[in-house]
Amino acid sequence: MVGFHSFGAIVAASSIFPLSSWATPIGASKNSLQSRQNDYYVITGIKEGGVQPRLNIRDLGRKPENRDMWTLFLLALERLKARDQQDKLSFYQLAGIHGQPYIPWDGVQGRVLPEGEDYHWGYCTHNGLLFSTWHRPYMMLYEQLIHQYAVEIVGEIKDATVKARYRDAATKLRLPYWDWAETPPAGEHVLPDSIAKPTISVTFPNNTVATIDNPLFDYRFHPKRPEDFKSFYEDDPYGEWDKTFRFPDKYPSAAPTDNLEANINRIDSNLGWARSRLMLLYTNWLPFNRFSNQAPGGDDKIGNLETVHGTIHSTFSQGTMERPDTAAYDPVFWLHHANVDRQLAIWQALYPDTYVTPGRSSRQNTFTLDGSAEEPIGDFTPLHPFHRNTEGDFWTSALVRDTTKLGYTYPELVGNPSNATLKAKIRTLYDDSVPAQLSVRQEGGGEKTVREYRATVKMPAGFVASLFLGEPESTPIDWPLDDRFTGSFSTMFDRMASNDESFVFTSVVTLSAKIAGDKQSGKLKSDDESAVVEYLKTNLKLKIEDVGRKVIPASEVPNLKVEVYSQVQTVPASLSEFPSTIETKDYPEISAW
Repeated sequence: MVGFHSFGAIVAASSIFPLSSWATPIGASKNSLQSRQNDYYVITGIKEGGVQPRLNIRDLGRKPENRDMWTLFLLALERLKARDQQDKLSFYQLAGIHGQPYIPWDGVQGRVLPEGEDYHWGYCTHNGLLFSTWHRPYMMLYEQLIHQYAVEIVGEIKDATVKARYRDAATKLRLPYWDWAETPPAGEHVLPDSIAKPTISVTFPNNTVATIDNPLFDYRFHPKRPEDFKSFYEDDPYGEWDKTFRFPDKYPSAAPTDNLEANINRIDSNLGWARSRLMLLYTNWLPFNRFSNQAPGGDDKIGNLETVHGTIHSTFSQGTMERPDTAAYDPVFWLHHANVDRQLAIWQALYPDTYVTPGRSSRQNTFTLDGSAEEPIGDFTPLHPFHRNTEGDFWTSALVRDTTKLGYTYPELVGNPSNATLKAKIRTLYDDSVPAQLSVRQEGGGEKTVREYRATVKMPAGFVASLFLGEPESTPIDWPLDDRFTGSFSTMFDRMASNDESFVFTSVVTLSAKIAGDKQSGKLKSDDESAVVEYLKTNLKLKIEDVGRKVIPASEVPNLKVEVYSQVQTVPASLSEFPSTIETKDYPEISAW
């Protein structure tokens, strides 16, 4: 196995940046960071190549026509990760923008706190209407630096023909996304090997092939700085880790081993939930402020994009990704959030007439934003700490509404497809009911309907709720693989965002697929509504895990609610149509515990 530096003569990582790009040591005083106007790092988006699609990482890493871009992406990421952690343009400090160590970045000071209070938020906005749009310039910053390193690498290639080829690849390179709701190819997992494996094969520009440490697998601190990861919880081990972990086998432990198989299985088991949740969001119009985030006032029966995103974080059980203050140090974070941005962009294309509107969000505290302030926030609110020019002006939600003005798009949106075409693409990607619905449609004329059964789970931060049809027979770590498992909802990722037990988070768990399976196996004798309700009354079981993954009684979870309901929906006449809901019915007589 070789390191990246085996390719040619690699120049100093800092050479692509102007000398005015300075940094303050991470351990410095919170108020010691000073700035001059010409020191701002300006985020412009990639201008070269016009509007290029961000690609699915499976396609970027697998398709022959993308091989040069893939090589450049891996080499560029490794250079970014190797940059001195004291540099504000290092991977380390980029990750720190999202959460710890709670210091200024690019000269943007934290807000003044009451005496005796300390920061426990990064710049990232959670639980509020800026959640989805704040991450857009954040991904642009990362993407821009990857591109700059790719251009630097191309400049080191001696052969003119090869250099021209790689120059074209660098022009097209954009940040790839990991589609965690895509059904993987046969024999593969939802988390691709290109992310999940510690080593990876790469073809260098000189056409040599080598197995190298996979830059997408982890981040190794150089050096480890425990003081940058202050613990707010007893026995919190994150500051003691010398690298990122995805599914530590021991918790808390200063030196765990990654249980990679359990991580992969947990993510695989989440696939059905992710697909059904996305389809709920796509097929139901909501005002943007209710679709995009999990602040109070959302739709309990549809959900929101932020909750879907948070549950993906929580599939990395007790790992770096599960905690918002450390999540961005895992390289998979950026691929995950590129996909969240993709889901946002697709939803925007479906419903272009709704966007961020002014409002208050008392839960949206950040390093610079006071969630208790009376002044409303909206599409005009600065997205700190992201500068868009040398004068120090910030990006806003209004300015990042259209991704094509930022230098990128996504494959589903190339060519500005019609609404009908986009719906067909979405259903082909994510709608598991398409084959059954099409067969029902072909049975005869007239409008067809189907009754979907779901459960709304509400609970505060710091728990995992798993639903089953029957008592599980496996241990908690294997619950997602139990044949009685229906779905789960985790609020582990929300612990830093809210410790207020009165603030509950809400998710929808689909029951229909498991009900249909039990009907097919004979456990359920009839799929008539009355029979299904009786079956759920007897068999729906709820299991709760706490922060330490200890199974606890549901009665110990404050403000916990599980509410079962059904919706009668039309069966679309074609792939280019979405179902519509014509009836919603609650079942208060069904209890999961």
